[in-house]
Amino acid sequence: MNQQSADGGAADLAAPLGRACRALIAAGDALLEAHDYASAARVLTIALDRWPADDPDSDHDRLQVIDRLARCAEMSSQHAEALLRLRELAAGYERRGDVTAFAATTRRLATAHELCGQWSSARAAREKAALAFAATGMAAEAAVDWLAVAGHLRAAANYTAALAALETATANATASGRPDLVLRAAGLRGNVLARLGRSGEGVPAVRAALDRALLAELPDVAAELQQRLADSLEHSGDYQGAVAAYGAGYLYCDSHDADVVGQLCRACAAAVLFCRGEWDLAVAVCEEVLAERDAAVQPAAVSACILGLIRALRGAAAEARLPLAEASATSARIELVAVQLLSAWGLAVLESQTGAVAAATDRLRQALTLLARTQERHYCIPMLQWAATFFAGHGLTDDARACAAALSAICEATAQPEATATLAHALGESLLASDPRAAAGELGRAAAVFGELGLPLAEAQAQHRAACGLAVAGDTRGARELLLTARTTAARLGARPLADSCAAALASLPALGATAEVPRQGKAVRGLAGLTARELDVMLLVAAGNTSRQVGATLFISPRTVEMHVQGCLLKLDCRTRAEAVRKLTELGALTG
Repeated sequence: MNQQSADGGAADLAAPLGRACRALIAAGDALLEAHDYASAARVLTIALDRWPADDPDSDHDRLQVIDRLARCAEMSSQHAEALLRLRELAAGYERRGDVTAFAATTRRLATAHELCGQWSSARAAREKAALAFAATGMAAEAAVDWLAVAGHLRAAANYTAALAALETATANATASGRPDLVLRAAGLRGNVLARLGRSGEGVPAVRAALDRALLAELPDVAAELQQRLADSLEHSGDYQGAVAAYGAGYLYCDSHDADVVGQLCRACAAAVLFCRGEWDLAVAVCEEVLAERDAAVQPAAVSACILGLIRALRGAAAEARLPLAEASATSARIELVAVQLLSAWGLAVLESQTGAVAAATDRLRQALTLLARTQERHYCIPMLQWAATFFAGHGLTDDARACAAALSAICEATAQPEATATLAHALGESLLASDPRAAAGELGRAAAVFGELGLPLAEAQAQHRAACGLAVAGDTRGARELLLTARTTAARLGARPLADSCAAALASLPALGATAEVPRQGKAVRGLAGLTARELDVMLLVAAGNTSRQVGATLFISPRTVEMHVQGCLLKLDCRTRAEAVRKLTELGALTG
């Protein structure tokens, strides 16, 4: 009798408690509708805390409350709370055998990890989601997540694993009958092959996918593949083709409202322009990307890195440190290996300029360790050249040889001329202390190849170091010629520390007559009538007969921005037409530099 009364009392208690929970859930839903996520979370948490513990039939409803709480956390940027709730939710769906809900929740969990910068956890979650989607016959959804996994692995320079993920992605995309997913997988696969040094196979694959996307009128896919093609050309060593492809990609994205890919095209183009010695243009592109309020994380990281690196190499330490530090932190968080390496280089440059040799050494050694864990074979090359010189210059021969070993592995994998020339440079650095004439030979050959490839900074650095070898070997005339050439290039780039090093080396040589003057930087006329350097760049191209679209492709700005600059020039010059402005600038000598 007493037990019956107890059971009845518990049932009586559970019923109103259940009604109270339902009322709280309804209130929470109303707050969610109003986007008051903090209040909704408080109400829903009360409902969850008071949930009847002895009602197994309500487990599904309880999971729905956890789902709502996870959504509140996601929409409030409460990432830690979102991770906690999503893990609980995924475990609940897995326990109930609801594979579809488990897959969708695990995908949300992957996004939450990505927002926290936890990329290895994000990849693992995406793989689980992909496998779960595939198990329920949702091939398209599985392909989406496998493509995301491959993209993560590509950024982390783990190309072999990326190819394996793409094989699965392609199979799921084909099974889904979705041509957009098939083409995205084909383009990414071609790009990864190009990054592995198999450009003869990779570049045509990306081109074919791009052609098919354009023919099928898939603008979002085509925009993505434009960037893939340019990146593939860059990794194949075709810098001129890469610049043209990035420009075409940006204009395509601009005309099809694909802003994020367009930003990435411009940011990546800046990296190519940096290698080609077009530093002023690279800086302008980076600054414009960073000035955009909606700049995506990856383009912003690339732009900050290139901007900071150029400033560091120009000796502008105060302006370089912040963008390099930001790029370093962001790239580590999102596992963007190329930017991790380049920002490490820039920070090591700054440390070396202040005499912090130990700090620069440690940073470069850490970069070499990171490089050894990845399959990055392109962006690291200029860093390795500078590092080899730094190490050799401070008597760290073993470290210089480590740079040469890394370059040797890259040469074996890619057979790219830039890597081969940089290996010659590193080998020359390793020989400078023991056999300066042989070192000068290696470094001189490297400089010649860099010159043929159109890589002025690399060429000037090799010439400077070759001259050091010749000077020790007693070839004063040969050393002087190389130093004068290197100093001229460094001055043109605005690389003041390198130019100063060349000048100091020249001053230490026995006199052979007057040395050539270092040419002044920039155009003969700047700031004319209040025109900015960018406006003069635009008017130079306008004077050459280019349309606004062609000017935009060259400077990596939109045709609308070109028109804005032109109108500004007309106002400042008090001219009514482009032709009149060009005549006026020509008469004043502003378009002859």
